[in-house]
Amino acid sequence: MQGIIVLDVDMIDINIWSILFTVINLAILFVALRFFLFKPVRNIIAKRQEEADAAAKEAEERAAEADRRKAEYDKAVAKTEAEREQILAEARKQADDEYRKMLAEARSEAEIIKKDASTEGEKRKQRIISEAGKEIGDMIASATTKILGNVDESKLYDAFLNTMEDEK
Repeated sequence: MQGIIVLDVDMIDINIWSILFTVINLAILFVALRFFLFKPVRNIIAKRQEEADAAAKEAEERAAEADRRKAEYDKAVAKTEAEREQILAEARKQADDEYRKMLAEARSEAEIIKKDASTEGEKRKQRIISEAGKEIGDMIASATTKILGNVDESKLYDAFLNTMEDEK
């Protein structure tokens, strides 16, 4: 009989004392493992959990601080932007005021130049008329002298000028 295993029943002997010692040994082993292995492992796990919790809390605090700083930064940027807009508005207003002032001065100067030119033109006109009057007077005196003979030219000239002034 080659492939069959035969068991001898006499070899297995059940003894109560053996079972009791095995249970006691298992209990001692359980207490020893619990005291020397499970308790330290639980302590290590608890410490690591505390460290993880502390790290998570610190990360939350840092995130809150970062959010607070970002809010401060955004507020500062908004304030700076508002100040920039105000400065630009003031600069535009000042430039516009300066432009209007320069324009008013230019118009005033143009008006003065126009009045001066008009006055100068009027003076030239009067001078030309006066010179023409003198030339005409001289021509008339010359013609009268030729026609009448030898008459005092200065009297004729004065009479002519008086007549011209009366007509004005």
